[in-house]
Amino acid sequence: MVISYFYLEGKKALVVGARRGIGKAFAICFAEAGADVAIADVEVRDGLLDVVARQIEKLGRRSLAIQVDISRKVDVDILFQKVKAEFSTIDILVNVSVMYHPSELLDMDEEIWDKLIDVNLKGYWLTCKAAAPMMMEHRKGSIINMTSQAGLRPFGPMMRLGNYGITKAGIIMLTKRLALALGPYNVRVNAIAPSLVRLDLTNRPELKKEDEQRDEAAKKCPLGRQAEVEELANAALFLASDASSYITGHVLVVDGGAVA
Repeated sequence: MVISYFYLEGKKALVVGARRGIGKAFAICFAEAGADVAIADVEVRDGLLDVVARQIEKLGRRSLAIQVDISRKVDVDILFQKVKAEFSTIDILVNVSVMYHPSELLDMDEEIWDKLIDVNLKGYWLTCKAAAPMMMEHRKGSIINMTSQAGLRPFGPMMRLGNYGITKAGIIMLTKRLALALGPYNVRVNAIAPSLVRLDLTNRPELKKEDEQRDEAAKKCPLGRQAEVEELANAALFLASDASSYITGHVLVVDGGAVA
């Protein structure tokens, strides 16, 4: 293995859902590996997305922070127009955006069901559909979709995740179908399925108790702990880089052995 295969020098990446947590870690990791990184999120008013953009620029890479609601096609179209105007193309697309709803499946109302489907599944389809023509034209590209352990197996009703697992299972099939469609153009499409990932508690002290509960739950997996966001970023770097040049349609499970 040549270590340079992991470099992203000269690549242009777009990370959707990069304001904090996993998406932020992905964006910073790609920049450290040499890529220029555009970042997008539905929330921009708190300034956190701009902070990530400045961190990328401090690494000597170009960045662009854009507000987007990926459930809306018009927003996605504008997002890709801006990225194309700044970077000319996109070599790497990563979908991290996600919504949860603390209810059980049979307790959800139609409005919440539709909203989670629109963001967690339709939004990924829209961004992949927008990125595909650029990648097909240049006959190269890597798309990475975040799914979840919840998309691989059902959990008990006490998990209270509504249709989250259903959307994540849909992302897996979306990933596989796109891998079939885009493979002839040398465009790879893969997914990452984590289990419990440590929460970003920055400016969110109210989540400290939940993070502690997740620590306790994670003790049941073979490695006995939650994943750190940097560990997910390492997996994303592998899938984004030429080190994974013969991998497509794959779901990379990064779960400490939880589904072993």
